[in-house]
Amino acid sequence: MEVMVSILLIAALFYIAAGFLFATLFLSAGIKKVDVTTHGSGLGFKLIILPGVIVFWPVLLQKWIKVKTAGNDKVTS
Repeated sequence: MEVMVSILLIAALFYIAAGFLFATLFLSAGIKKVDVTTHGSGLGFKLIILPGVIVFWPVLLQKWIKVKTAGNDKVTS
């Protein structure tokens, strides 16, 4: 039982670490591409949404990739 708890805690730690790494990249560059209304948002706004970005990083990564690929298709056609 202790081994399973340890494995779950380590997995949660990796998930949060990946989310924090993603959040630093996303809040500096990606948020403006995913949601244009956030252009010009300040540090306070970014700090407020930071926990949500860390938790929902896989969903936001998919949206960022979708916007990026849609943008590339529009440029080439």
